[in-house]
Amino acid sequence: MHKKMFFAVALGILSIVFSSCSIKYVPIQSADISITDDFAVLKKKDITFAVENKYWIKDPQNLTDYFTTFFVSIKNNTDRRIEINEADIVLLDEYENQYDVVSLDYIENLLLPKQIEFLYIDTIEQTDGEDSDRLQMLEKQKDTLEKWRESKKNLITYSLHFGTLHPGAQKSGFIFFPKLSSKNNKCKIIFRDNTIEFIRQDVKKKQEK
Repeated sequence: MHKKMFFAVALGILSIVFSSCSIKYVPIQSADISITDDFAVLKKKDITFAVENKYWIKDPQNLTDYFTTFFVSIKNNTDRRIEINEADIVLLDEYENQYDVVSLDYIENLLLPKQIEFLYIDTIEQTDGEDSDRLQMLEKQKDTLEKWRESKKNLITYSLHFGTLHPGAQKSGFIFFPKLSSKNNKCKIIFRDNTIEFIRQDVKKKQEK
């Protein structure tokens, strides 16, 4: 019985995880920053960096409950390799508090307790083919596990992968920061000592009225 209770709690956690919405920040144009379709674009001789505060809309759909997400594109404009590291990009809130990029391993561990997979395996080993309750529970566990595998695939496919950027090559994908408090009307992305400022979209609209 306690296994059923555990799984029900786990499903409750995942249901919370799979529904969210978040505040939208839009970039502020400056001398060094141009704006194209909500992307802030920083173009240097050696590298082009574009960033947008963009919602994550794939599974796991709860990511914006826990993280502030940005979509980043980085292009190597040189004829040599360039290393792109997590420390090259940081987020500052309105009060200058720094947030570092969150790793995919941390996200996976946060959103899916390992016990769910262990519980699924344990149920397979103990399920009686004539026990309809056990079979029903097994199917629910299987569906949950498959949904999480799809979520893991999305994280790998659509996240930005740091590392070596070859000559002329480009890397694009999502990066994740700890969730900004809603009281922040502004924030900044710092890329290699270059500052890109953002303002809440609703605040900007009020200013424009």
